[in-house]
Amino acid sequence: MPIDRKLPNFNRYPMFWLGLSFAGGILISRAINLELWAPVTASIGLGLIAFIFRKREYAVYLVLVAFGAAGLASATIQSRPAAADRIKTIYDNDIVRSGDPVEVEGVLVGRPEASIDGSFLTMRAEILGLRGSEMAVTGNVRLFVPYARNDSAQLDLNYGSRIRVSCKLDRDEAFLNPGVIPKKEILDRQQIDATGAVKSSKLIEKLADESVFLPLAWVYDQRARLIDAFRANLSPRAAGVMIASLLGDKYFLDKETADLFRDGGTFHILVISGLHITIIGGLLLLLIRKITRDRRIQMLITVSALWAYTLAVGANVPVVRATLMFTVVLASYVIYRQVSLLNSLGICSIVLLVWRPSDLFEPSFQLTFISVAAIIVLAYPLVDAFNRIGTWTPNAATPFPPNVPLWLRRLCETIYWNGDAWEIESRRNVWSARIFKSPYFADRLLRGLQRTARYLFEGVLVSLIVQVSMLPLSVVYFHRVSVSSVILNLWVGVFIAVESVAAVVGALIARVSDLLAAPFFSLAEFADRLMLILPRMFADNGLASFRLPAYVGAGRAVYFLYALPLLILAIAAAKWKPFDLKLRSPWLKLAVLAPAMLTLAAFISIIVVHPFSSPRPDGRLHFDFLDVGQGDSALVTFPDGTTLLVDGGGRTNYKAANMADGEPFLPDSRGIGEAVVSEFLWYRGYSRIDHILATHADADHIQGLNDVAKNFSIGTAAFGRMPLADPEYAELAAVLNRRGIPIESVARGDHLTFGGVSIEVLNPNATGDPTAVSDNDHSVVLRISMGERAFLLTGDIERSAESELVAGGPIAADLIKVPHHGSRTSSTPDFVSAVSPQIAVISVGRTSPFGHPHKDVVDRWRAAGTEVMTTGERGTISVSTDGHDLELRRFQQ
Repeated sequence: MPIDRKLPNFNRYPMFWLGLSFAGGILISRAINLELWAPVTASIGLGLIAFIFRKREYAVYLVLVAFGAAGLASATIQSRPAAADRIKTIYDNDIVRSGDPVEVEGVLVGRPEASIDGSFLTMRAEILGLRGSEMAVTGNVRLFVPYARNDSAQLDLNYGSRIRVSCKLDRDEAFLNPGVIPKKEILDRQQIDATGAVKSSKLIEKLADESVFLPLAWVYDQRARLIDAFRANLSPRAAGVMIASLLGDKYFLDKETADLFRDGGTFHILVISGLHITIIGGLLLLLIRKITRDRRIQMLITVSALWAYTLAVGANVPVVRATLMFTVVLASYVIYRQVSLLNSLGICSIVLLVWRPSDLFEPSFQLTFISVAAIIVLAYPLVDAFNRIGTWTPNAATPFPPNVPLWLRRLCETIYWNGDAWEIESRRNVWSARIFKSPYFADRLLRGLQRTARYLFEGVLVSLIVQVSMLPLSVVYFHRVSVSSVILNLWVGVFIAVESVAAVVGALIARVSDLLAAPFFSLAEFADRLMLILPRMFADNGLASFRLPAYVGAGRAVYFLYALPLLILAIAAAKWKPFDLKLRSPWLKLAVLAPAMLTLAAFISIIVVHPFSSPRPDGRLHFDFLDVGQGDSALVTFPDGTTLLVDGGGRTNYKAANMADGEPFLPDSRGIGEAVVSEFLWYRGYSRIDHILATHADADHIQGLNDVAKNFSIGTAAFGRMPLADPEYAELAAVLNRRGIPIESVARGDHLTFGGVSIEVLNPNATGDPTAVSDNDHSVVLRISMGERAFLLTGDIERSAESELVAGGPIAADLIKVPHHGSRTSSTPDFVSAVSPQIAVISVGRTSPFGHPHKDVVDRWRAAGTEVMTTGERGTISVSTDGHDLELRRFQQ
């Protein structure tokens, strides 16, 4: 195919351009809906035409369009509905309902995964039994068996075991709120059709052991032995870090440690990723090259070991993706082809997107490819240029010194110049020359620190480029900007490498002698403690990271426009020729680079400061009752834009698990405040909430405010009672004090005004007793009025408090947040009659462990002419008024 002068880089990077075209076709599939025959015919037809006219320049464009059509075809194939016998289809179509007792028969696709308080089983389901009937099914299910570690050994469950399990499978959405990722989407990403919990291992029946690939079974066994060795010889924290970072199992990772890694932007180190695969593959290749020079044998052994490791850690899509990329690059090395990183990236993108076209829209895929692309097109060209500047010696290609500013030349010479190497090289030449270098430090000091300086310089440069390139994705997917990650990635990377080597060597030696292994485990513990010193220092001083909302709707255009200045800078880096002696006007360079850098800085400011993300005040009073499951959380937005968050929900199973020795262990999991309330607030565009209020100290009301206080700038925090002896209140108070958030108390008789809206505090009574309890009947009750409309927020008050409110004066309202989730202990007939609302909102999950809301309570409100809605069924319930009208919206109709 001839070189097209209009597309000069095609012949140099053909796979890169074809990969872009293929991805473009997948993008188009989201905008148009075609029958499969159309893109298939277009792809084949255009490919044939391009082959026939391959000597014409326009054949290049035909090939690109053909690949785009192929991408569209692959996306169309994947978008077809799942098979009728898939478990996800059966549950999504309500053929079987979530929570129905079922029997599942199938084969374990790996060994049982141990956790602190049980085991996880991943099973390829084949038969589903319901009410005495059975049906053939397909799909994977993941089951949790509490305290099943010893039981699974007694049952002899292994990779390939065929089992029958009595359980309840679940595929229902957990929380229905704007901005919250649907549970089904998360399960589909993990290739899991449904999850469930088994009450006891006695409900598991082992039927047989299927034939399996024995080498893979051996790999699974060795992985399990390593986990046991780490847990037996390392502290729980260090063991959790090693098991997560080396073996891909995060069940032993404690929340405090995980949060330190997240705050510092280094959590990717705890996830088996492309970095791990590259390091492991590179070390294996270096080792094998010492044994044989045959590249085919080198590739066979390295790739086989790497794929075995990939399968051992669960063969998650990101790990498979990274291993495939390493395999492609290594294949180029084996066949003596000059490796073009852009071409390798293109090949990998085509293969991976053919396999799973929808991955183009997956966060992990985007993060991997953006980071790799940033290194290839920005970091690598700059590092290479700096290296050539610093190591310059006269030769035929570059007889004259680099034509760069003096400060840059000296910096590069400080980092890269090797005087000893030049002395050896100069003695080999038939001609003589003297080169005068002027590094910033004396030669003796330079020789001692140069390697460290080079590591720091290149590490900071690459990390900075990657962080800037991934800023939009970091904000969109994680709502986090880690300002310390450039430094912490280097710090943590060094110590976790030492810890990993020491821990693995110790585990291997421990199979022979515990005494000989002890020093290695001690070194791993010491490295673990050193590793966390700097992240903890940054986190304690609030310097590690900050959280941000992301733009939604049309505002997301800023993230796509962000790529334009980066592209200009990448082109400039690729075209930079430090040894070009031709005189060029510096003003011309400035005219190209300065606007790109200023534009990039402007986009960074728009993303970080986010001046256009939050909604503008519209003169209306808004209430958003969130679906937080069994709990309460409501956002009140006043006509002037002032915000008040009443309660923050909390997880129902909020107690820490216990270690084998009885020590408490809080696993790494996202609480309601982080995964639901914060996500909703970020979706609305907020980074600041003016006021938070906890109605009382029950965990399902107050606990989520911990995460809100950490994630957002808070004006004030208000409480009816402040019982320092209550662990839930004490935990939140500690967060508020640490962040310098003022704490205020409210009591019956207090009146507040925001934007023309009156707030009357009806409960509890004032008390100066710091030990006063903050239970249900002492919940804060607010009556919020605007014009002709009134709204009553009641916390968890019960009969006694309701009687006091009825006797205390008018409490009529147009809308009420029903007390205590619709419990029988609340909503007395007198109270219902006194309030007499149009709308009653019950904050409760779709299924409540306490049987909320009670049928009698719902019937009582409906008998009063009230429309009753639950957040579990409707999701976020939004109501607004201008003082006269009343507008109602539901997330789930």
